[in-house]
Amino acid sequence: MADRTEPFALVVDDVVAGSRLYSLTGLRQRKVWIAWTCLWLGFLVFLAFVNGMDRALARWPMLLGISLLPFLAILLLVWILGPISARRMFRQQKSLQGQLVYAWTDTGLHVESEYGAFAMPWSHFIRWAEDDRTFLLFESDRLYRMIPKRVLTADQQASLRRALVGVGA
Repeated sequence: MADRTEPFALVVDDVVAGSRLYSLTGLRQRKVWIAWTCLWLGFLVFLAFVNGMDRALARWPMLLGISLLPFLAILLLVWILGPISARRMFRQQKSLQGQLVYAWTDTGLHVESEYGAFAMPWSHFIRWAEDDRTFLLFESDRLYRMIPKRVLTADQQASLRRALVGVGA
């Protein structure tokens, strides 16, 4: 038997929360850490080359701090511009504003919207994430289904977690 939400519509706060969770989830991925570490080491080498090795070694605390500034700036921009971008996307994308119904079983997720109904097996999702406000079900690194927890009972949240156990394993 499938668990099922009542019909609901996403609100702008759902999209902002989903966007924030998407960003945090992306930053926790191993491949992102590897890429950022390689960029950081490359930037350190560049700074050492520009300043000369002797001066770089003498000023290593300052160079270390300078080398982290671009990454901190990126994180700050994502944290500030992410919600602004999510609000703009919600205003522009009318398909996010219609009525939805989600249902799930052990085999997959069923979605009903104003555009029709479809079912997706859990094997079509590569991973999932949750925080205190949202579940995100990732179909790819950049595409996700958002289920706000405000439309789920505590029992439905537990049921969805049980159904998602094998996703991304």
